[in-house]
Amino acid sequence: MKKNDLSFCAHLNSLPLLLVCCVMAVTMLTPIEIQAEQKTVYVSDIFYVPLRSGNSNKHRIIHRGLKSGTPLTLIESDLETKLSRVSTSTGIEGWIQSQYLSETMIARTQLQDIRATHQSLRRELQTRTANETQLTEALTQSQKMLKKLKKNNQALESELSQIKKLSANAINLDNNNRKLLQNNEMLKIDIAELQADNARLADKSDKEWFLRGAFAVFIGAILAIILPRLKIKSRAKEWS
Repeated sequence: MKKNDLSFCAHLNSLPLLLVCCVMAVTMLTPIEIQAEQKTVYVSDIFYVPLRSGNSNKHRIIHRGLKSGTPLTLIESDLETKLSRVSTSTGIEGWIQSQYLSETMIARTQLQDIRATHQSLRRELQTRTANETQLTEALTQSQKMLKKLKKNNQALESELSQIKKLSANAINLDNNNRKLLQNNEMLKIDIAELQADNARLADKSDKEWFLRGAFAVFIGAILAIILPRLKIKSRAKEWS
């Protein structure tokens, strides 16, 4: 059984060499087609690590490849063989080389999470921008109404003054005066309510602007932290 496993591992280790030979053969046979399809490509950091039944490379492979970034539960580590016993999310237990384990997520996964967060924040920012536009329009309408009410109030006050000066009839003057005073008080109440609404809308608009700035700073800070690390890792891989 162990001989078969060793033979399988030997064949598995020789696969990359066979692939390289095939690629070189195709390149030599069809240079025109390959040159016609030249484009920029990048080396991927995705790789697959085998999971074995025991703490040595001679033990049987029970999982042909765990993709980089796969979350595992660490059970124990063997410092002598440099292998660790782990468990997958599906309950499979086995041994894997400790050098492939890390306590932090890979950069690719972190970048995907950041991009998802960025998209979520962007959608929320768009929603808040739309709400801000509606608040601005409501504020403009409120200001127009306030201006109109103030103008009407001035006209009523002027009319009241005219009645006081020109009316010779005390009873009519008193009745008209009371009506105008009532209207004046009602208008003052409306003006006070509109001024309160105006102040509330202006305060809410300021908060929306502050939130937008905070989202933009948050996104920029995250990208400023992650992107340099990705570049450093990429350069380190190129030097290696």
